[in-house]
Amino acid sequence: MRRFLVWCACALWVVATVQAQDALNVQTSGLLDVYAGYNLNNPPATAPGANQNTVRAFDQRSGALALSLLEVNLTQKPEPLGFTVTLTAGKTADIVHYMPGEDKFKLFQQAFVSTQVGNWTIDLGKFVTALGAEVIESSANDNYSRSLPFVYAIPFYHTGIRASTGLGAGWSLQAMVVNGWDITEENNGKKSFHVAFGYSSDQITFVQNVITGDEAIAPASGARTVLDTVLFYKFGADKVGLNVDFGEDKSASAKWLGYALYYRRALPKDRAVALRYSYFDDKDGFRTGVVQKLSEFTVTYEYPIGTSVSRFEIRLDRSNQPFFLDSGGTASKKEQITVVYSQVLRF
Repeated sequence: MRRFLVWCACALWVVATVQAQDALNVQTSGLLDVYAGYNLNNPPATAPGANQNTVRAFDQRSGALALSLLEVNLTQKPEPLGFTVTLTAGKTADIVHYMPGEDKFKLFQQAFVSTQVGNWTIDLGKFVTALGAEVIESSANDNYSRSLPFVYAIPFYHTGIRASTGLGAGWSLQAMVVNGWDITEENNGKKSFHVAFGYSSDQITFVQNVITGDEAIAPASGARTVLDTVLFYKFGADKVGLNVDFGEDKSASAKWLGYALYYRRALPKDRAVALRYSYFDDKDGFRTGVVQKLSEFTVTYEYPIGTSVSRFEIRLDRSNQPFFLDSGGTASKKEQITVVYSQVLRF
């Protein structure tokens, strides 16, 4: 509670300071994300790690109102120098910073400086990953919960240097050298390398990501590599999408495969319905701790209330192995059904 109050005080002070200095041309924004849900397996509130909803990124609680994320963003364009700071609090910030020693950095989801060098934008610091079709902020996705590839196939963030440029006609290129997966301070003395090639138009969004680097701790060694493909197509009131991830960690002799299929239909009065099916094959049990094949199907109904985004969502998760918690807190179930109501206030 004390940390939360300190966070709020810091965030309010920063926002007030920025607003009082319009000459800095700093843009501010933020969100408050809360949800209430229920798991039909009725897992106990004392479930290990307080994670009642297995395979979920952030909507892990059942039978309770939960604060997922409180976020404040401060951004200044690089003219010639700029910066981005994303302050976060809530359970989402805890989960994103799950790695040992990362808890002390969870206030800052992002913190980097930017500069322009010719046609290139150079960022130095901590930033969220470019991999995947979904992001940490639920209101920027079509569904409230996250896909299986988002949870298990890719990292959340990196710390390092990133260079981005436009190639013309909608094409872009990005390259980065980072400390690794989900770490702020280097933990093995080795770097990871990431390249992204993308295209964007009014109808099509395409990104091909490749990240590789040794994530193992000595004496183990071996590159971890992920190929990540994202493709979305809009036509009229409809949007369809595909995300495919293939991963390999040579230090563990492990491979994994995940994909997600998306459909969204825009409705009158800024409402929408979104469907998603995702699949994850943990061939060697490296990412989930169990050799298994997971799948999920999600239906989300979205409607606005003032400046907030409200969603009602039903989701079915399945595995070919006992993996989901029962009412006694034992992983004896091969499926779970959850319902959730969420509200995200944007400011």
